[in-house]
Amino acid sequence: MPPELFYGVLANVFVLIPIQLGYLYYLAKKQHNPGWSLEGIVVYNRPVSWFRYFIWVPVILLPTAVIFLALDPFSGRLETLLVGVSVFAKYQMTEAVDVAWIVLIAHITLSGILVPITEELYFRGYLLPRMPREFGRFKPVAHSLLFSVYHFDTPWLIPVRTLGMLPLIYTTVYTRSVRPAIFAHCLVNLSNFFDAVSNRIGTS
Repeated sequence: MPPELFYGVLANVFVLIPIQLGYLYYLAKKQHNPGWSLEGIVVYNRPVSWFRYFIWVPVILLPTAVIFLALDPFSGRLETLLVGVSVFAKYQMTEAVDVAWIVLIAHITLSGILVPITEELYFRGYLLPRMPREFGRFKPVAHSLLFSVYHFDTPWLIPVRTLGMLPLIYTTVYTRSVRPAIFAHCLVNLSNFFDAVSNRIGTS
C-alpha cells in the first residue's frame, strides 16, 4: 500500500481540515457570529447565480488546463528527479486491492471534495483579501506562490501550480466570491484521480 495515500488521508482528517476550518470558526465565534456563519471572516462570499457558474467555472478551468498540460512534461521530469515513481503509479502496482480501494476512495472524498472547500474558504475567502497591500498588483501572484509552497509534499508542482492557480485567484477577486473557485477546485482535484482509477479498473 503506498504510504503517501494513507498518510494523506490522516493529514487531511486530523490536520488540514480541522486546523483551517477550526481557525475560521474560532474567529467567527470570537466575533459572535450566529450558528455556522462565517460572515465577515470569509470576505469573498458574494452569492453567484447558477447561470454564472457556467461562465466562471470554464473561465477558471480552461486556462488552468492549458497551463497544466503545457507544463506536464516539465513537472513529470521534476517529480521523477525528486521522488522517482509517482504515488499513483505505486497505487496501480499494489496488490492490496480491497485496502487500496478503500483508502483511495477516502482520499478522493477528502482531497477531491472536502479539502478544496476548506482551502478555498481559508485561502481565497480569508487570506487573499488580507494579503499585505505592499504586494500591490503582484498580490495574486504572491498568494498563488504561497498556496503552491503550502503544498510542500509535492514540490515538483510548485511552478505549474503557481501559474495554474492564477485564473482561479483573479476570478475570485473579480467576482468577490469563492463559490466558483470551490466548484472548479473540486473538479481539478477529482480529475487528478481519474487516470489512476481508470487504469486500475482496466487492469483489475
